[in-house]
Amino acid sequence: MIVNPLELLLKYRVLTFEELSRLSGFSREVLERLVRDHGTALRVEGELVRVVNPIDLALRLVQRGMSPTRVSELISWRDFEEFSAEILSKNSYETVTNLLLTSPVRFQIDVLGVDTVTGMALAVDCKHWSRNTRVALTAAAQRHLERLEKMRKYRGFVAARYPVVKRAVEVAGVILTLVRPLFRVYSGTVVLVSISEFNSFLRDLRVVMDELDVKPLKLY
Repeated sequence: MIVNPLELLLKYRVLTFEELSRLSGFSREVLERLVRDHGTALRVEGELVRVVNPIDLALRLVQRGMSPTRVSELISWRDFEEFSAEILSKNSYETVTNLLLTSPVRFQIDVLGVDTVTGMALAVDCKHWSRNTRVALTAAAQRHLERLEKMRKYRGFVAARYPVVKRAVEVAGVILTLVRPLFRVYSGTVVLVSISEFNSFLRDLRVVMDELDVKPLKLY
């Protein structure tokens, strides 16, 4: 039976060419060409093929027609979190992953990026699931807005634990999804963006926020 070798790699993350050929039904020659064509997501280490960018590979599978539901089963929230933090860092944001406050109130933010020049902070909630419905997205955005309100109210406690927060003067929420979301803004403060759009969203942040009429929460 022929199996998509990219799906196998995303599932197992590292396989030898022999294993990949046996499991997929493709020849070594075909597999080597496939790996070369996906050089940003895969790396060859001798006889091993290793996934170095699982989100990149996941997006390629979606673009090739694989069900987002299936792809979401092959990646984890940590994949999403690491990739979003990497994109934020490449766009000059200082990042905190798994920001957690337990007292005097409990809340957690997957990734916080702070532009220390402008004081703009982006609180990212990573949703790698495939539930691209208005109900699911609205519920996720509402919960995220509640986190932002807690961050504003208890900013001093957050900044004491995560000093970079002292450099943030305002914060907007981002719901990061696997596929293009059905709507873009919730309650004027939370933006919904697909992972494939995230880099361009950051690059043109002010323009996009103006177009969407996004109003970040003031932290002071």
